[in-house]
Amino acid sequence: MASDRATRLRRLARTLTDRFGFQAGGSHRRGAVEAQWSASARAWTFAWTDGPTVAQVRAACLETEPTASEGVRYARTLSEGAVALGVVRLTLCPVTDANRRPLLRPADIEALLKDEPSPAPCTDRERALVYAVLYEIHDAHHRNQARAEEICDIVNRYGLAMFLRRSGAELSPVEVLTARYAATHAHPAWRHRLAPMDAVVLFRAVREDPRATTELITAALALLPGLPAEYAAAEAELRSRLERTAPPARSGKDGNSPFR
Repeated sequence: MASDRATRLRRLARTLTDRFGFQAGGSHRRGAVEAQWSASARAWTFAWTDGPTVAQVRAACLETEPTASEGVRYARTLSEGAVALGVVRLTLCPVTDANRRPLLRPADIEALLKDEPSPAPCTDRERALVYAVLYEIHDAHHRNQARAEEICDIVNRYGLAMFLRRSGAELSPVEVLTARYAATHAHPAWRHRLAPMDAVVLFRAVREDPRATTELITAALALLPGLPAEYAAAEAELRSRLERTAPPARSGKDGNSPFR
């Protein structure tokens, strides 16, 4: 009977919610698996957000309720955090032409995360970039929601460098220098994909920059171990400049720190 199948499917949805560790009680937007009936399509759909893959839920249904779940449709939606994560990962994927501006669509993100259960940031940098991208959209539109199209569009338009800078994430020496010199050296790959410039080019840029700050000179010195031997001779020059640009140390009486 139809009512018996509805009862079994709703019970199965609760079982799946418990099995996959969703939050119970609430709509699928909060994470629970929800059994939905469509009168127009005359079909049942199991819907949930993030969590397990469609293949995992389908397998669990066939194992637990093979008869009742026959013909059921499956719809996993992605939260804005998962979409932003997918955009970040796709943008950072190695490509043949790193200077080419990425043009991502929501369908690209769904394809990327199709087989990934419970997509979530794996590194501090991913977390920082996801937060910065979503914050920008929330702030610009004065709402606590970001659509998949908006997330794709804002990264397509501005790239990731702007969001990395605003996130406050720690940069490596080569990234510190690339962030400073990418625009003047026509290196759009940094703006779009966070692809750093060549270390030799960066080292030369610092040596040729009369306004290089302490931070830039220090970053250039950190590159020396990986540079060709002929650049070692420039170390003394840069250290001399570093001494000239570094602010004088403050001290109290008798050379002691004023904070002691």
